[in-house]
Parts: sequence; structure tokens; C-alpha cells
Amino acid sequence: MVMKIDYTPTRLKRELRGLSDPEFRAGQQNYFKEPVKALGVRIPEVRKLASAAVKEYRGAKLSLDEVVEFADQLWRCKYLEERILGLIIVSKYKRQLERRHWKHFDGWVDSLSNWGETDGLCTLILATLIKKDPDLAGRLLAWTSSVSRWRRRSAAVALVPLARHGEHHDVAFQICDRLASDRDDMVEKGIGWLLKEASRTQPKTVADFLLTDIDRFSRTTVRYACEKLPKRLRTQVMRA
Repeated sequence: MVMKIDYTPTRLKRELRGLSDPEFRAGQQNYFKEPVKALGVRIPEVRKLASAAVKEYRGAKLSLDEVVEFADQLWRCKYLEERILGLIIVSKYKRQLERRHWKHFDGWVDSLSNWGETDGLCTLILATLIKKDPDLAGRLLAWTSSVSRWRRRSAAVALVPLARHGEHHDVAFQICDRLASDRDDMVEKGIGWLLKEASRTQPKTVADFLLTDIDRFSRTTVRYACEKLPKRLRTQVMRA
């Protein structure tokens, strides 16, 4: 690096602690079933800090690899907001991400421990990489047999932003088919969310997919999947 950087990972962590709200922190655990270490910083504040850091990084002309290294240091931290901050910083460089970065962020999936981190990584980074290189979508199929509930959820959620716009429905249905009998609630909600987004552009296809073997899907999945269906189709599926 040529210029001295003020927003180093160490300073960013210190800034987050200064933004901590004890009252908010006390209620954060209510959003998660699993234990979560949190500082009590609201997400809008995390985003503002990320924007300030990225503004400096761009002014200093940091390379993408240097930015990813900073994000890695945050991702290796124990607090939720530190890890989310790393995610948001990388997401602001999404236009520069390339296929070679898939392996790197695949490694991040291994350390996921809650739905907040999972959905952030999937929708902000993995979906962007798949959008740029559609062949990457096929790699999600292998994730459906993972022992990790978060990797299985990721298989579905990484396609959510794309399915919303009518993309990758073929792989989306394959993933949902493979996970249909999964009774982990985080996975059930993940595939339900994916089907809901797919239904925005292909409502009848989603309804027919569910009705083909409705008993394989949990009621949680079916309820999520039906949220955006036209009333007639929604009633037909929910009564099946």
C-alpha cells in the first residue's frame, strides 16, 4: 500500500464498539435460535461505517485483493457485526468480483453459524458471482448433501436474488427437489423463500412443482412458497 490507511480492521472493530447500544444488544438474541455473539450495533450504522471505509479505500486506490484481505480479517472475528461489516465492504466491490473469488468465499461458507451471516453472504456476494458466471450455479447442487445446515440453506438462498428475476429456475427447482425432505427449519425456510421468489415470474410452475408431491415438503416450506402466488393457486396448494 502506498498511502497510510485509517480504516484498518483494527480501527473498524474499535469504531463498532463505540457504536454499541446495550439496550439493542440485549434484544438481539431474540432474532436467533442459536447463540450469537453481538455488539449491539444496528445494521444501518454498520452500513455507514462500511461506506466510510470504502470511500477511503477507493481514494487510496487499494486493490480488490487488499480489500478482501481486510474483509477476511473482519470475517475471522467473533462478533456478528464485525463479520457483517466485512461482508458489506466486499459487496461494494461486487462489480469487480470474478470467478476466481468463488473458491475464496466458498471458504467463508464453512464458518457460517446463523441465518444473518448466511443470507448476507449468499445475497450480497455469492449471487453476484453466479450472475456474472452462470455456470457457478451448478456448484450449489453438491451443497444440498452437506452436513452443515448453513451450507444447505446457502444452496437455496444464493439463488434468491436471481430467481426473483426469472433466472436459474432450472437449478432452483433441482435444489428444492433435493432438499424437499430436509426437516431443518433453516433449510425449510430457505427453499420456501427460493420458491416464493421463483413464483413472481413462474407462479403456475411453482404451484405445479409443489403439487407433484406435496407431502415431501414441510408446511413451513409450503407456506413460504405460497406467499406470492395468485389467490386461486395459493388456495389450491394450501388445501392439497
